[in-house]
Amino acid sequence: MKAYSNDLRRAIVTSYETQEYSQRQVARVFGVSLATVRNYLRRQRASGNPDALPHAGGRRATLSPQAQARVRQWVTERNDIPLQVLCRRTRGVFKKQISHSAMCRLLQALGLRRKKEDLAR
Repeated sequence: MKAYSNDLRRAIVTSYETQEYSQRQVARVFGVSLATVRNYLRRQRASGNPDALPHAGGRRATLSPQAQARVRQWVTERNDIPLQVLCRRTRGVFKKQISHSAMCRLLQALGLRRKKEDLAR
């Protein structure tokens, strides 16, 4: 689910702070949960701002630049190589375990497109 906009967050806090509505009434008017209203009010008290925090950036890449270059080489040599083979090769050559989903994300980050292997052959 996508985060609520900062405009909505500010409107929720403002409508409660005018003391016209209770927390429950604010939640009902804006169609959010009571916990959401309480969280926004708590954030407003703690930081002076109910806005969402910026994205932290996610996890760092698990493979070194050398390993990424080798994966790029493998895929450019044979673009229908299965993810299992790429993961196995990476584990064998670089002693680094990587999941299929992480390998898929790496290929997307490197801008590499793979041709799907035809399993009916």
